[in-house]
Amino acid sequence: MPSQAVSFDPLARNFDRWHQLIGSPLKDYLQGELHDHAERAVDLGCGSGQHASLLASRYRHVLAVDISEPMLEIAHAHHDLPNITYQRRDLRELHPDTDGTFNLVFSAYALHHVPDLDQTLWRLRQLCAPWGRVVLVDNVAPTPAVSRRWFVQEALRTLTLDLLRHRRPVPEAWELFNLSTDPAWLDHLTSDRFLTPEEFAEQYGQVFPGARFTDLYRARAMYWEEGSPVSSTVSAASSSHRHDLLNR
Repeated sequence: MPSQAVSFDPLARNFDRWHQLIGSPLKDYLQGELHDHAERAVDLGCGSGQHASLLASRYRHVLAVDISEPMLEIAHAHHDLPNITYQRRDLRELHPDTDGTFNLVFSAYALHHVPDLDQTLWRLRQLCAPWGRVVLVDNVAPTPAVSRRWFVQEALRTLTLDLLRHRRPVPEAWELFNLSTDPAWLDHLTSDRFLTPEEFAEQYGQVFPGARFTDLYRARAMYWEEGSPVSSTVSAASSSHRHDLLNR
């Protein structure tokens, strides 16, 4: 995934600050989907470590991987908890033979960067321990590409609501607007390609049968449990498809 590193390396600090300012409905969603306490979790495409630190409050050990060195430097600086291990790795390189399995397999806003999504999803399923959970979240959109104009309009809408409803201090409202309309950030956003919500459910559901889907802002979340009655019933055709993908 070299394109992800190229995209995010110069944007790491701005992205981390943007994430702090915007907040995340994902954090509220995760509170109800994580184990109360469990042994191992993996955060695939951990970015600046904000979600890894949340996982660290529920799991004895968290492995957090990302391919962007600047992102990992921020993670070490701001979320360097004793039970988190940060590693610079491609999320597709993890394998149960070398990394073991995890009670939670988690990824947020990273999988639209991989060129081989079907194969990657099967690999992530292999990382899930018996009766473990898989929570995958990614951006979705009505069309594969989202225009620069749309992102600017969203930034203006957010700024207007922030100022009229006093949702955040005025300096922070303007800081968020400036970060959201930064030309380099807009270049990155408009180069991304997304699944529609329906495509997301179909593609992820083929690998994780019986998964539950939840719509978040501009994103869709998937929750799946290994060993549940529905998830255990995988057709022979699906198993063959998985074998073909994993042995390419």
